[in-house]
Amino acid sequence: MQTFASDQNKRVKEARTLSRKKGRTTAKRYLIEGRRLIEEAVASKIQIDYFLYTERIGQQKAGQELVAALQSQGSEGLLVNDKTLQSISETEHSQGIIAVAPLPEPSRWEEVAQSKKLQNTRKPFLLILDGLQDPGNVGTILRSAEAAAVDAVIMTAGTADPFNPKVIRASMGSIFRLPVIIAPTEEAIEQILAEKECTLVVADSGGEQAYYNLPLQESKSLALVIGSEGHGPSAYFRAKADHIATIPLAPPVESLNAAIAAAVLLFDVAKGRLPSVDSPNRL
Repeated sequence: MQTFASDQNKRVKEARTLSRKKGRTTAKRYLIEGRRLIEEAVASKIQIDYFLYTERIGQQKAGQELVAALQSQGSEGLLVNDKTLQSISETEHSQGIIAVAPLPEPSRWEEVAQSKKLQNTRKPFLLILDGLQDPGNVGTILRSAEAAAVDAVIMTAGTADPFNPKVIRASMGSIFRLPVIIAPTEEAIEQILAEKECTLVVADSGGEQAYYNLPLQESKSLALVIGSEGHGPSAYFRAKADHIATIPLAPPVESLNAAIAAAVLLFDVAKGRLPSVDSPNRL
């Protein structure tokens, strides 16, 4: 009979620290919570160092299969009680399993630029998140970005940590597949845009051009900037923009949630890049 790992177990104690950025940086690990997300991680060939699970996950056939799959690939499994797992969980009601994966090095533009995906496209599509602080918004935007065939995401300083548990959960697995570049300086971003000769489109509620009047699909290469929830895009991007796009709204509505606005613009740019309506990937 397998025994429960105690609250003093070193793995349990470490996992409790990983909901905070300092803990992730120190341990060089991050949390993946819930069966579906862990299945996405495994399918995306994410290494799982260890996982914590309760007897509840073993009551589901899919849960049993996931535990067996993780153990077969050499991941250490620790059985814990519900209270212990809930103390680690970022959700109100734990799903019965949490995995811990090694924190990857941030993607480097030089590597992304040489990837087969970018080498094979004639119209690179980049997304820049400029200071978005809400993890739920960032994760949702990453999901939309993958669905809209974005080639890479660039995050400026002040944007939520892509390995925050809330970002991972909201991305529904897209974080495991989408190249994310943490840009240390504006100059680094400018170099990327110049290298790919990107048309720079900045989303701004105060913009003077309606997005649907802009030739966004005609650009050879395009970078779309989504600014922070409170202040919008930075003065730097406003000054560098080829187009400042806005989404016209019927009064009295004054603004949209950043994730919703991003989805509207991403899918407008993505026309012609996506599968046709008779594709098996359609909604």
